Amino acid sequence: MYKLIITSLTLTTILILPKQLLSKSVYSTYISEGMSFYKLEYYEKAIENFEKAIELNPTDPLPYRMIGLCYYRKNSFDKAIKYLSTSLTLENKDNPITLSIIGNIYFKQKKYNNSVIVYKKLLTITNNAFVCYRLIKSLEKVGKLEEAVEVGERFLYSPNWEEFDEKTFKSELRSLYIKLGNKYKNLKNETEYKKFIEKAKNLN
Repeated sequence: MYKLIITSLTLTTILILPKQLLSKSVYSTYISEGMSFYKLEYYEKAIENFEKAIELNPTDPLPYRMIGLCYYRKNSFDKAIKYLSTSLTLENKDNPITLSIIGNIYFKQKKYNNSVIVYKKLLTITNNAFVCYRLIKSLEKVGKLEEAVEVGERFLYSPNWEEFDEKTFKSELRSLYIKLGNKYKNLKNETEYKKFIEKAKNLN
């Protein structure tokens, strides 16, 4: 009787294992095909493959992120946010690539309060000049000039210009100095006005 049970369990394992391996193989194929179509800019084809991958493994964040990227490239921003948010939920920690795309979408949609939240979170995990630039632009758009200047100045002490142009960044900060100076001028605060105008002149 024990032999029969063991034999039955062994047969079941042998029958199930190939199906599991087959499922993983098919999943990998869908991911690979999706990536290829994405690189070729055949986004609908890519989405089809990633959706099939999700059917086989609904807990892997990768296909959700890639579908979000496809919709981002197609300028279907609301759909992109939906899939990218699901990807973030499934990941153990904040993914800077996913967060960056979400931030860029909110910025393009002119949802600057949202982009501020995302870019602030991003700056806690990556020292990136472009992210900082987008954050200070977003803060400017929501009228937080003082905070934008503080963020910009703080970044200047530990810059990483690998992915963004230093001249562009400093040009934006100089513009913020002038705007903030003029704000104080309108408030009849000559001391603060002169301070920020001097900062603008001395920023090289």
